[in-house]
Amino acid sequence: MKKFFLTSALMALTVFGAMSQDYKELGAKLEEYFVSLAGESPAVQNRECDFLIESSHDSLVRQYVALKIYEHYTSSKIMGDEAVAVHVVDKWLASGRVKMKSDEDLLAAKMYAEFNRASLIGKTAPKVTMKDAQGKAVKFPVAGKYNVLFFYDTTCATCKVETARMKEFLKESDNNIKVFAIYVGDDAESWKAYRAGFPEVTHIWDPGMESDWQRQYGILGTPRMFLVGPDGVILGRNLDTPALKVLLSREFNDGQYSYGDDSQTARYRQMFATYGDTLKVSHILEVADYLAARTFGEGNIDSFKQVEGDLLYYLSQEPGEVYKDAIIPFVKRYIKLEDIWDTPEDKAQVVSLGEFLSEMTARTPVGSDVPDLAVDGVLRRKPFPIFVKGSKEGVFQLGKLKGKPSYVVFYSKGCPCCQELLDKVEEVVSGSRKVKVLLVDMDKVSQKEQILDAFDLTNLPFVIQLDKKGVVQHRYVQF
Repeated sequence: MKKFFLTSALMALTVFGAMSQDYKELGAKLEEYFVSLAGESPAVQNRECDFLIESSHDSLVRQYVALKIYEHYTSSKIMGDEAVAVHVVDKWLASGRVKMKSDEDLLAAKMYAEFNRASLIGKTAPKVTMKDAQGKAVKFPVAGKYNVLFFYDTTCATCKVETARMKEFLKESDNNIKVFAIYVGDDAESWKAYRAGFPEVTHIWDPGMESDWQRQYGILGTPRMFLVGPDGVILGRNLDTPALKVLLSREFNDGQYSYGDDSQTARYRQMFATYGDTLKVSHILEVADYLAARTFGEGNIDSFKQVEGDLLYYLSQEPGEVYKDAIIPFVKRYIKLEDIWDTPEDKAQVVSLGEFLSEMTARTPVGSDVPDLAVDGVLRRKPFPIFVKGSKEGVFQLGKLKGKPSYVVFYSKGCPCCQELLDKVEEVVSGSRKVKVLLVDMDKVSQKEQILDAFDLTNLPFVIQLDKKGVVQHRYVQF
């Protein structure tokens, strides 16, 4: 049925729409199709995507469909989807069966495949040798243990958050785990300070980049985390610590439920997609209430924990203000039930995550005054009159950033979503001379600790909107 639904649209556009190149309807149908495929194995998704491309007999439609598929799977947040993107590059793009829009785009696609193919889920993890602090050679991953490979930079703000999470996780864990903290930089003093604060793991580096670790594990930004099984097979990639907990729980507790897998994420995404732009916190809580009534209300405690635990993981992963604003009331209503979430697994996988998310999203809430911090940044606004510069770099007092509207954007160059947002910032700034945007590069600021204490920078980019009095109007803004 899914194939027929999309094939009909493809054929119609081939006959009637190829010359106009108006693919808006087809694009919407493809997005629906991607949602329906979420959670399927890469092999299944590869076959489905091949079918869609092969069904497009017009060259322009075929190009549109293939590139739409490639763009979706390279930007997907679902672990393992990178394998589909690599497949599309190898079979359709690099082979020339579908033309890229430019030679530069083709080169980028080939590089994406080259930097990802060796570290896909299910592949044997590449063996790499680096050095420890004493200059001794250390090869990873090691056989017979679960290996966590944590690639980080000491200047990366998100890495600091992930390091704190990892420390807490290791306090709770007594499993057969070997953690390698892999420094991607070359600042010996900075690395020494980091090691001193995180002695629980094996610290290694390769400042000369002699081991080809960048290509082997596709490290083009930080943080990046992999889980490798005792047999050397990659079990997870692009992980954060909560996701790592889920995977390890699944490994060590065979037969027990693990929260937040791809199929459940896809299920909730479809459910909330029906609300469109009208989605509110009250709608999310209504869904939670309905699920509770159908499980807990009927005496099925295990099913209650499954659906509500999955919903918590979904809220933690989704960008956007409405999902984050729902976390605190949801946790209060359904996670802070000590008589229900009473096992060690519950506390490790659900309760601790709920507490962490609540603490982070409580920082600088809507309606509060923005913390009056002095931060390094670049102020962007539309030049007016024409001879006035639209960019000013320096130290800015957040409490004095007044105007209507004003935005503060925290970002990192190592964040894959940040460049896209920065491009949109330029569109917003150029569209109105009233808008002011303060760009704060977390890789460069000297006030990292104060900023991390004041705002929820669990995921970058993070954007807040202020009114003319410096009061927070919106958080987790998406332009």
